[in-house]
Amino acid sequence: MIALDWTLFVQIINFLVLVYLLNMVLFKPIRRVLLERQARLTAYEDEIAGLGDNQQGILGEVDQQLATARREGLGLREKLRQEGSQEESSLLEQVKKEVDAEWTTVEAKIKQDMAKAREALRAQAQDFATALSAKILGRKLS
Repeated sequence: MIALDWTLFVQIINFLVLVYLLNMVLFKPIRRVLLERQARLTAYEDEIAGLGDNQQGILGEVDQQLATARREGLGLREKLRQEGSQEESSLLEQVKKEVDAEWTTVEAKIKQDMAKAREALRAQAQDFATALSAKILGRKLS
């Protein structure tokens, strides 16, 4: 049989003192470190969630700015295309006017040259006709 004597009480007191000392020296610091670690992890998770929300906001803003820039670019491209068409029409009209003016000048010059040539041919035609008649008839015409 086991005899219960005063050593059992000493062992219980020894155990309680050891639990108290281990709690003070080992368990409380470990629990404190674990709680601090959990608090840091929670803070990091909150920060990550905040950054995710911030990222979504920034991405939305970037998409909006990109869409705005595309619209502005399309508007500018259309405006430049219209300006180019107008400039092309203006240049074509100007060239047409210059060509018409040049054509009028050339046509007038051609008519003038034709008139001079006709006058020269009329004068020469009379001489040619007289010379040809003289050759055909074999005598000089008066």
